[in-house]
Amino acid sequence: FLQYTSGSTGTPKGVIVTHQNVLHNSAIIYHAFGHHNNSQGLIWLPLFHDMGLIGGVIQPLYGQFPVTLMSPISLVQKPFRWLEAVSEYRATTSGGPNFAYDLVCRTATPEKLEKLDLSSWDVAFSGAEPVRWDTLKRFAEIFGPCGFKPQAFYPCYGMAETTLFISGGHKHLTPKVIWVDPVALEQNQVMKKEPGEAEEAVRASS
Repeated sequence: FLQYTSGSTGTPKGVIVTHQNVLHNSAIIYHAFGHHNNSQGLIWLPLFHDMGLIGGVIQPLYGQFPVTLMSPISLVQKPFRWLEAVSEYRATTSGGPNFAYDLVCRTATPEKLEKLDLSSWDVAFSGAEPVRWDTLKRFAEIFGPCGFKPQAFYPCYGMAETTLFISGGHKHLTPKVIWVDPVALEQNQVMKKEPGEAEEAVRASS
């Protein structure tokens, strides 16, 4: 099938994705996320995007485990529906871009938190845009009392040209953070700085 790039750096382009491409990337995701027959997916991402299609529909088919599909509009209208669904359906794998974690942090109230049980959430992937350490830290602080484990965070990187997944960390390890000089980074150099002196970068490949 044809899968279109996001257009982040130019006009979206059609990428030919073969059956072998899908099988290979699905196997990588299955291993990286530690999926098994008892996994339970929950996806609100649009199915015309590679993260929603490959990660949300094809991965559960490949791994032979159930998945609950939500409309992206549901999250935009009421962001907390996402976490309520994770709690209700006992999801083990769910996630999205950084902005989604930000939204639910901003809409959290003591009354809503009382009803949540996020202890089943095993892989909280974050990708498709810069992963902000402040967002992850705030999310863990707010939803820790609801059973959320910081080790569940899974920053990852991918793109349509590679079917989906390119890199991610080791499951169940709290993401590592380094502070780097943004100017040097634009020159393909990693120059470490002290916390707060420069932009943070959440390492997704350690």
